[in-house]
Amino acid sequence: MEAVLHPLTAPTGAPRVALAEAFQLKGLFPFFARFFRALDFDLVVAQGGGREALRRGTEGANVPFCAPMQQYHGLVAALAQAPAERVFLPMLRDLPPVKDEASHWLCPIVAGSADVLRLDLRHLLDGRRVLSPAIQVGPGFLDAPAFLEACRSLAADLGVRDEETWRSAHTAAREEQARFDAALIGIGRSALDRCRAEGLLPVVVLGRTYTIHDPVLSANIPALLREQGAVAIPADCYPTDPGTPLVPGAFWGYTQRILRAAYEVRRSPGVYSLFASNYGCGPDSFTLHAYARLMEGKPFAVIETDGHAGDAGTKTRVEAFLHCVREDLRSGVNATSAAPLLALASQSLPEIARRGSRVLVPPMGAEAEALAAGLRGYGVPAEVLPAASAEAIREARRHTSGKECLPMIVTLGSLLQRLERAGPREQLSFFMPGSNGPCRFGYYRQLHQMILERLGHGARVGIWSPPDSDYFVGVPPGFGAIVFAGIAAFGLLEDALRDVRPVEREAGAAARVHAAASAELSRLLERSAGGDLSARRVLVEAATGRNYGVTALLERSGRALRAIKNPRPHPTVMLVGEIYLRSDPGANGRVADALEERGIRVRLEPVAEYLDYSDHVQLRRGLRRAPKDRLKSWIRQRILGSCRHTMAQAMGWPAHPRLEEALAAAAPYVRDDLEHEAVLAVGLPILQWRRGEIDGAVCVGPLECMPDKLAEAQLVHAREREGLLSMTLSLNGDPVDPEILDGFAYEVKERFRSRA
Repeated sequence: MEAVLHPLTAPTGAPRVALAEAFQLKGLFPFFARFFRALDFDLVVAQGGGREALRRGTEGANVPFCAPMQQYHGLVAALAQAPAERVFLPMLRDLPPVKDEASHWLCPIVAGSADVLRLDLRHLLDGRRVLSPAIQVGPGFLDAPAFLEACRSLAADLGVRDEETWRSAHTAAREEQARFDAALIGIGRSALDRCRAEGLLPVVVLGRTYTIHDPVLSANIPALLREQGAVAIPADCYPTDPGTPLVPGAFWGYTQRILRAAYEVRRSPGVYSLFASNYGCGPDSFTLHAYARLMEGKPFAVIETDGHAGDAGTKTRVEAFLHCVREDLRSGVNATSAAPLLALASQSLPEIARRGSRVLVPPMGAEAEALAAGLRGYGVPAEVLPAASAEAIREARRHTSGKECLPMIVTLGSLLQRLERAGPREQLSFFMPGSNGPCRFGYYRQLHQMILERLGHGARVGIWSPPDSDYFVGVPPGFGAIVFAGIAAFGLLEDALRDVRPVEREAGAAARVHAAASAELSRLLERSAGGDLSARRVLVEAATGRNYGVTALLERSGRALRAIKNPRPHPTVMLVGEIYLRSDPGANGRVADALEERGIRVRLEPVAEYLDYSDHVQLRRGLRRAPKDRLKSWIRQRILGSCRHTMAQAMGWPAHPRLEEALAAAAPYVRDDLEHEAVLAVGLPILQWRRGEIDGAVCVGPLECMPDKLAEAQLVHAREREGLLSMTLSLNGDPVDPEILDGFAYEVKERFRSRA
């Protein structure tokens, strides 16, 4: 079935806007359709599309996205050929909150789809004006200041700048959306009333609206339920009691809605649920764990599809599920008691110190030692966990589904490996930073906690999960400054080692200098963290650039490394991507070492780069508005800037690019509005390629990593438009194919020779 293109209003000769009722806009379509009409624009809408849109999108995409994104790709391809002067491809970043939750993100692929499709389909969109505002819905629902600003900007892009006009359009659209939402709940209530009156079986179909309302993406689950005597009630029609609590840590908008509905279903006699998902859905890989926990003791089913297969297998699964449901009803038990919502328990560092717990730091590259050394100096026992062995990873996979991203598996494996040799009375605290999304990383701590409780370790293994708004909350100012300086320094030392080692004058000399400097840095951090940690001392150290002696150590080490370096040019690539995999050699298959063995120098995107960007995002979101927050940011900038400048001078490197330059380089491909490090994974290599500092880029990420897929898709366009050679590796713990590395190394060397 082809996508159906039809006007929503009779042709009036007015300008037309083309939009798709799919993916991002499934829930907010009524608002935007009414908004455009109120501004006197006619509409052309792409609907349906079925397998034909899915096939077209699969063939047209640069990377294998999830089925909803593939179908959206095909729909927009049809939309681009619609008789309309403007095409609406919004960058919708979140859903309206259901209560007062702070975060309600959509997944990065939904948010980043507009930028991907704008370039993928540029040949079809040529000559059309693409409307692609960044839209965020904050507190206040459709009256949120951020949403109002997006509407004002969208109207201005359409040539409507009169405030009264666009506000009137907003009011009409808001009322239309409210009627639509109320009608949905009305449908659900009517369905439940009929089920009670006629003895029918209600099954709530949970999932994302763009999946459950599409017969291809959902493998026709609603129709199959009806065929077998059940009444399918979509999740967005299921009335959830306003008193139903929020699910702690559920920062995706759809996840919060799905799990709150599941909470209600579990406690509602005679009501059951089925979760419809798609293969490769990143958020669902973690949401399903929480869903299964909430549904313990009551039959439920999870059905995943890729949209390409028929529904025969799905029919069998639905039959088996309904058999279990009817057996449950016949048993007469139909219990409504259930496990409570998972209460996130994050220890604070002062609490850890009082308990005498040992902090376990995941093995995320050399920088992990900066935190461990600082903690030891602060008086808290700490160690960096060894890289997870193959056996440890196998053990971790026993307690997970295999759909989660690799860093979750690696960190769990490292932790379980350490627990095997823990003393019977040893108290442990696992360091796993928090995040409010949109990346799956923010859900690691929840899943770690679930698994620890399931294995009986909940009482003896706490989780230290400082928030991404301030990783050093609750500790003296000096501690955070010292650890941050150490993170910057360890990253710079690693970068210097990889800069020198391929062209060192004496084999092994660079490694010896690096090892000595790293050991000295650990001692220095430990000693400093046991000293004056006052705010006054922090200001003095940052303002003078001394950084607790770290700067002087970098200068000495840099000069020593430069002295053993042959300055001849050498083919060079930059390693970027997901922060954990690019930082942990054990997790990325030691790809940097493997390329070095093939005659390629590898430059690293260090952890400090991520922390710098994270600071930028928090300020951008307005989460750090207080004067003290601005001061903390200034201190971090001073520390990072002086460390970089010192090492650059000592090594003879060019000045490190400013964050603003990297964001500007990424902007034609991935806008900073995405607010994820995929922006850096694209912007940094493009910038350094333009500056003539690298010959290619390697992007590493977990298999099915959402931001990594966006970076991979846009790096393809960077190669087409700017000539930047790149290789993206999606990793799941298996060894990297050496033939892929051989081919890439050959291309890099050829590029290097042609540029020499």
